Amino acid sequence: MKKQKVFSVFIFSLSGFLIFLGFLLLFSSLWFTRSFGAAVGLDAVIFTLFSDMHGTDMSAVYNYLLMGLLPTLLSSFALITTMVYILPYFLRNSLKEKKGNLLYRGISLTLSLILFASLGVFSVYRVGIFEYLENRKNKTTLFEDFYVSPDSVSITFPEEKRNLIYIYLESMETTYADQSNGGAMSTNLIPQLTALAKNNINFSHGDGFGGGRATTGSTWTIASTVAQTSGVPFCLPQDIWENGMNLYSQVLPGLTTLSDILHGQGYTQTLMMGSDAAFAGQGKYYEQHNTDTICDLLAARKDGILPSDDYHDGFWGMEDLYLFEYAKKELQRLSSEDTPFALTLFTIDTHSPEGHLCAFCGMNTSADLELSQFEEVIACSDYRVWEFLEWLQKQDFYENTTVILVGDHNSMNNGFFTDIVEEGYTRRLYNCILNSPVSPTKEKNREFTTVDMFPTTLAALGCTIEGERLGLGVNLFSDQQTLCERYGLSYLNTEISKYSPYYNRVFHYAQENQ
Repeated sequence: MKKQKVFSVFIFSLSGFLIFLGFLLLFSSLWFTRSFGAAVGLDAVIFTLFSDMHGTDMSAVYNYLLMGLLPTLLSSFALITTMVYILPYFLRNSLKEKKGNLLYRGISLTLSLILFASLGVFSVYRVGIFEYLENRKNKTTLFEDFYVSPDSVSITFPEEKRNLIYIYLESMETTYADQSNGGAMSTNLIPQLTALAKNNINFSHGDGFGGGRATTGSTWTIASTVAQTSGVPFCLPQDIWENGMNLYSQVLPGLTTLSDILHGQGYTQTLMMGSDAAFAGQGKYYEQHNTDTICDLLAARKDGILPSDDYHDGFWGMEDLYLFEYAKKELQRLSSEDTPFALTLFTIDTHSPEGHLCAFCGMNTSADLELSQFEEVIACSDYRVWEFLEWLQKQDFYENTTVILVGDHNSMNNGFFTDIVEEGYTRRLYNCILNSPVSPTKEKNREFTTVDMFPTTLAALGCTIEGERLGLGVNLFSDQQTLCERYGLSYLNTEISKYSPYYNRVFHYAQENQ
């Protein structure tokens, strides 16, 4: 009798575990696609799991606990309770017999297995795991065929080198403009950024205000950074499962990046960001590629930039308000030196899932507008960037400084766009170049991606590039076709999704191409 009871507990425990696991897969996949959309890709999740999690934005974790784990627990509890207590109560007469009891346990386990298998298959298809694994089995020669190493071509700087201020605007899309300006909103949430783009250089897919696309491997911040500073997307190595935890002791040491090139030309370089630079290897990437100073959340606290009571609401980063004040001080230091400088900024207020409302959000937008929190944050970010640029243009060093504003990737707040973006509308990344010494040959009706920003940035500094190509990117100031224009985004994404031995060997492990 005791053995029978132990066996019964084992069967129901196994059944309960399968039910829990099945619902966990289901609600995790639903949370992933609702929160991030299919465009983000599994590489972003895998990279984050294997990278340094120090300084992680906990809002995504809390959101998962609420939208993924909680419904899993509730659904599992309901079904397991029904299986263990409710059904046996109604079947108590049948279960008194040994055969009936065994039959019920067998049916319970079988149905649990069927549920687990069904939900598991649905979940992996929904997030594209089978497709991802299939792509990773195939090899690509994309990088052998098209990659242009900056070390293999001549890059000529002007006699008087220009300063560079490169601002990554977190999740900034042209989508936030109103429909009359090519966006998807009924009200323009980014009027200042729209005006800046119209009055300066804005590479566009159409005749007016527009933007570019993010390729596979550039849909999250560090990946977009790699793409825009080296001309190649971020691709995971084939052996990440064996070597993943040690992989990011160095971040793509085989790449020659924008920071490396500027370092060779005598630039003093600073990275400023509102998050902890340790997260996802962001600071490490810049540090290992010759950036001199890194000013992140921890440095801002040490330097007294933040008020002592600033984080009473649990915000995980430094608000853009303080970031720009920090940047002003750093620019005054950089501009006082005898070398040209490059300052890179990363804003974070518009980070998913809903952005962060600073103390001044809503004060600079029309009072009669009824905006959601995310819309308020976007509108506030628009004003905050414009305010910084107003200050910047009054500084003595501005005349010899090129300023580049770019969205790092599409917003991961996928739910926000569900009822707003019409079918067929393509979300694009914001870009604007101010104070460039050269004008583009063809600024409008271009199809381009984040990798094209690498040579374009150097061109915006007045550099001439032999062949107009670096990495996989093309200088957008030239009239040369980008890879996106020649082959289409679908082709690029397909090839990037495949495994590249060349990328693994040359970029990840810095082995010479033989």
